[in-house]
Amino acid sequence: MRSIYSFLIVIELFLCTLALSAPIQNDWILQKKEAGIEVYTRKAPGSDFKEFKGIMYIKGARLSSLVAAFDDTSSYTRWMHNCIEAKLIKKTSIFERYTYFVLHAGWPAVDRDNIAYSVITQDRKSLSVTITIIGKPDYMPQHNSRVRIPVMNTIWLFQPSESGPVKIIYQSDSVPGGNLPAGLANLAVVDIPYYTLLNLRNIIKEERYAKASYPEIQEPHER
Repeated sequence: MRSIYSFLIVIELFLCTLALSAPIQNDWILQKKEAGIEVYTRKAPGSDFKEFKGIMYIKGARLSSLVAAFDDTSSYTRWMHNCIEAKLIKKTSIFERYTYFVLHAGWPAVDRDNIAYSVITQDRKSLSVTITIIGKPDYMPQHNSRVRIPVMNTIWLFQPSESGPVKIIYQSDSVPGGNLPAGLANLAVVDIPYYTLLNLRNIIKEERYAKASYPEIQEPHER
């Protein structure tokens, strides 16, 4: 039974990655370019809600430093935009975990929550690190004072180079749930990637992340 479940998870992650990494040509619209960060949006297929893609380059960044920020669940409220609560539910390894988080929606909307199932992989040829995140709304009972996010598909991609900066891509497609109008929800799709990337760039400079090292993650200079 466990092997079947694992197989289904792998298929789901593959489909999520395929859907987010193969956009229709020229359908992204640049919405913001500031502080070295570019934010694009597009209308999600079959939905009134927009998905976003943020792109940023960080000079001198280490892949382990970026992974360390994700490994430290307690830090999420410091760098993930509007995240006001985060706790680790289950951690199988550095590569696989379930995390509960709460997002502040702002008046008059109700705060949103969800359970994120995330898997980290590294391509041994390019050394690119991919973090695939899928919302698991039924993994835990719903909170009475929060709205559970019904759909969430997110991809983080860290693309290193031998001597240049690391390219970071943050792309997400989600449905906020509840009675939140799409027009209101779409107002936030630029701020979320912009401020999240901005905060991430700052936090990985801290010593605990800057000096982090994972034997499972290979750096370009280690080849």
